[in-house]
Amino acid sequence: MKRRHSDKVSIRIHNIGTPLISRSTGSPTESLHVESDRPYTIGRSIANGSCDFVFDHVGISRNHCQILFDSQSSKLYVFDGVILSNYSDGFSQFFDEVEKEGLRFRVSLNGVYVNRVRVRKGRVQEVLVGDELLFVCGKEGLLCYKDGRVGFVVQEIGFEGRDASVSSGTFSSGKRSKRVFAPMENEVSSLVSVVCRPEAVGGVVERLNSLVSYCRHVLNSDDPVSCLRLSYSGKECVSFCTKLKGGVVADNREVRSDEENDEMGHGLSGLKVRDEQPSPHRSLVVPNLVIQVGSDGGEKENIFDISYVNKERSYQCSLQSPGKNFYLNRLQYIEHDPTGSQRVVSLPELLHPVESISQIFIATFTSDILWFLTGCGVPSHLPVTVACHHAERCWNSSPDSRISAPLPNYPNVVMVFPPFPEEIAFGKDRKNRGIACHHPKLFILQREDSVRVIITSANLVARQWDDVTNTVWWQDFPRRANPDYLSLFSHFEKETNHGLRSDFGAQLAGFAATLLADVPSQAHWILEFTKYNFEHSAGHLVASVPGVHSYKPSYFTESARSSTAFNEEFLGSVEASVVGLSYLFRSTSDSTGAQLKRLASYISRTRENPLGMLELVMRRNTNVPADVNAVSVLVPNPDDDSRHEFVQLGFLPRNIAKWVSPLWDIGFFKFVGYVYRDEVLAAASCRSNQKVQLMLHVLLGVSISEMPKLIQPHHVVALCSLVASLQRCTGIWRLQEVLGCYKWPESQESDFVYSASSVGGSVTAGFQADFASAAGKKVLQHFDSQESDPEWGCWSAREEREAPSIKIIFPTIERVKNGLHGVLSSRRLLCFSDKTWQKLRYNNVLHDAVPNPQDRVGHPMHIKVARRRFTSTRGLGSSSFGWVYCGSHNFSAAAWGQTISRSSRNNQDQSYNATRSVSKLRVCNYELGIVFVFPPPHEETDSCDGSKIDDIVLPFVVPAPKYGGSDRPATGLAMREALAEFREGSRSVFGESEVEEVEEEEEDEAEAEVRGEFVAEEEKQEEKAYGEALWSQVESSLSS
Repeated sequence: MKRRHSDKVSIRIHNIGTPLISRSTGSPTESLHVESDRPYTIGRSIANGSCDFVFDHVGISRNHCQILFDSQSSKLYVFDGVILSNYSDGFSQFFDEVEKEGLRFRVSLNGVYVNRVRVRKGRVQEVLVGDELLFVCGKEGLLCYKDGRVGFVVQEIGFEGRDASVSSGTFSSGKRSKRVFAPMENEVSSLVSVVCRPEAVGGVVERLNSLVSYCRHVLNSDDPVSCLRLSYSGKECVSFCTKLKGGVVADNREVRSDEENDEMGHGLSGLKVRDEQPSPHRSLVVPNLVIQVGSDGGEKENIFDISYVNKERSYQCSLQSPGKNFYLNRLQYIEHDPTGSQRVVSLPELLHPVESISQIFIATFTSDILWFLTGCGVPSHLPVTVACHHAERCWNSSPDSRISAPLPNYPNVVMVFPPFPEEIAFGKDRKNRGIACHHPKLFILQREDSVRVIITSANLVARQWDDVTNTVWWQDFPRRANPDYLSLFSHFEKETNHGLRSDFGAQLAGFAATLLADVPSQAHWILEFTKYNFEHSAGHLVASVPGVHSYKPSYFTESARSSTAFNEEFLGSVEASVVGLSYLFRSTSDSTGAQLKRLASYISRTRENPLGMLELVMRRNTNVPADVNAVSVLVPNPDDDSRHEFVQLGFLPRNIAKWVSPLWDIGFFKFVGYVYRDEVLAAASCRSNQKVQLMLHVLLGVSISEMPKLIQPHHVVALCSLVASLQRCTGIWRLQEVLGCYKWPESQESDFVYSASSVGGSVTAGFQADFASAAGKKVLQHFDSQESDPEWGCWSAREEREAPSIKIIFPTIERVKNGLHGVLSSRRLLCFSDKTWQKLRYNNVLHDAVPNPQDRVGHPMHIKVARRRFTSTRGLGSSSFGWVYCGSHNFSAAAWGQTISRSSRNNQDQSYNATRSVSKLRVCNYELGIVFVFPPPHEETDSCDGSKIDDIVLPFVVPAPKYGGSDRPATGLAMREALAEFREGSRSVFGESEVEEVEEEEEDEAEAEVRGEFVAEEEKQEEKAYGEALWSQVESSLSS
């Protein structure tokens, strides 16, 4: 045979899952340029230069496989593994040696699949145009799990500089054309439902193999239409078909294409064929597979039903904002009803038109950045900031661990890893780490005239947007004529007859600032929020930030605010401390105790504010070499109006002074400190090693109006840190801040439900009571009480044990097993421990999660949705009201926070203030969601948009069916048992085979048990060292 020489070959592909990266360019590619007769290696690593093409995926082996285009046969081949011996002979010799196992080679871990059929060890497999190559075919051996696929489809093979090519499923070689049709999985499922009985897996596979073989037989016959008619009548048609290799998939089950299946085994007795009226071009219709056939029986054009693809690209020019509602994500392979009650949207639709976006901010748990950038058509120059979880970097205290630029071809894509505070680490030591997650799902799309805020429950991965049900809310906010810097500060307060003033912008800026405070290059985002008007938001943001928080909704009362001299100037407060306090009062510095007596005299005569705190004076120390940002903390003589007489306590901590000083020096803000008398005296007299809490009030500065003109980059960084440090209600206390302003009629409650993909281990009667109480639930007999204390009659653990308040919606193990892809699709999506199941199994709070609408049954849900609904039957009609939450919070103390408390009394200090009761909220996760409030009829609001709580169609059936006696949630143990049973069943059908596991793409959201008490913090060694370094350089100005 005459050898055909082709120096260069171009292979056009369509990536599946993780995109293929070319070593030569370092960027994703959809075109492989190769030389004939030379093997090219595909793998995971380019570090040693051994791989020509790379998949950045944990399931890909370091050197996974090799591809080769043979010039003699003009065919493309793939080989599982890498040849270790030197190879320089022709392809025929190479093939012979491989067949004889004369060459040493190393196979890949997870295999190579051509059309879902695994390439056998030591075998070379031909690859045709239209074939699908997978290098990670799922997680369960023979069953090809579509959510875990990594590979590509060969769309065209072209010979550079020559006419011969393979295009659009046709290979032209001078003879007749051969066409390859690759129906989608749902299309094959439609065929299976017609001709196969869904009994055993083996039966389905056997029947489907015959069907595939027959379809090929028909497509390659001289007259496909006549062939079908003959078959329908029980006769055979003449076929000149050429054998095609490969297979197809029904759901996630592999269909093998053995050689004996090339012969027709079964007729298409159950398949109805639509015979249209005679026309020059007639259509042979197999569900969603259309082949145009000319009147002469020849093939005219290959038309594949790409209705789903068309929908993906037919973006609406202007999506209708959901308002007080949410959409669901658009699932692939589902024909969504446009007239249905539940609206759907895809991620590309949300970004459309991407060309008008100036920059993007994303917060997510897990991420596939390349999938997002390529799938949504994000330009390589567009600035994209992605804050995401990283188990090591988020716990690392080094600033260098906070940021990464992972994609050279997307130079403006920045990964940010928000920090977890040391106070929630095991042993309060960051080196020990702890239980924490960066778990929000947020998109901010900035455009010139507006900004779009998207809050969803889907992480930035293809699977959760394409195959798993998630909620999506968004709203576009218009640009202001001029930036409003004061909009960064929350003015959230209750107005008796007008509901709540929106603080959406301040909450959004505050949450983003906490993620970016350690990343100076991204601090500019804080200024972007001042350019847009968030006043007319449809809902209230509810954020969680990890840490131990003391700021509660009732913390800063109206009486406290009105008592301060800075009421009109007050912008917020920051919880800080005083460092180096004991330095001046140690025996070596104050041998006679004069300074301590003086301090006690000043403090005893200083009047406390309504919160029991003393006002202090702050002074800048501009000439201290140890820290140019140093700020002194002083106790003034209450009898000296000039405040020239004082006793210095110490200094602000370095990390606080770092941003206080530049903002103070330029006059943007003023700062006033407050401390508790007992804490100061205890620390000064060395009776306590506890850190002295200092409450820093932020006030308007004289130059605030000049900020647009005066602000410099270092001021922006400081402003971001200030906004991040401002006290805000978080977790359940934020929920209480939003919902506690309304009087919800307990007797009219119709349901209180919470659906989540994770139910935490700390979900006890105490946590459920805290959540219900934060949501406004009260004991019925105290509902009409006029008691001014907002906590009077609140729901407690005792009431919760007697009458559980919340129905928890979580799928049973049977529902998960009966899903479209069984337990595999939910294995790392759901989190529910058996320990938690034992706590909850006897209190009747668990209900099955039945997806809604009906077309989503069988698909897993990753939603986090809560609703408390009331029904009023006053008058002739009835009305419903209440609230709905959607976002990232699972039903766990890690997400919402757990209340912990202690008494600050110590053995040495028996003063009244020393018995001050303290309660705090311990939060482990970053979370973000939104609450839509539909107030009771008797509570008037500023505006009524006509929306109703019943307009929101929940993504699960309500009322949800209660667990039966034999029902069990899809716990980790239950799913492991179901998976083992599934594997055993697979082996019994297919026989023993290699079962390869790939690493999971998601992590469990776990949480640790939290004790109900906390211990006061002590001053750290680095803080003591900082204070002593400043004291050594500051000459104390003590009055005589």
